[in-house]
Amino acid sequence: MMTNIQMVKAFNEWMRRFLAEPAAFEREFETVHNFLAEQADGHEPTYGEVATTYLQQLSSELSPN
Repeated sequence: MMTNIQMVKAFNEWMRRFLAEPAAFEREFETVHNFLAEQADGHEPTYGEVATTYLQQLSSELSPN
């Protein structure tokens, strides 16, 4: 489980990467459609699961070995 400090660092790293290469995050905007479609179909959207995995990856990359 990520601590609040780890989560803050991961979110800040996400923003740094987004600002450095916004085109690499174009797919993120496609997820909005999927989120809304899943929600409209009465399903729990999968975005949270995907976002959590990515934040955990960022946290691992930021953690000292």
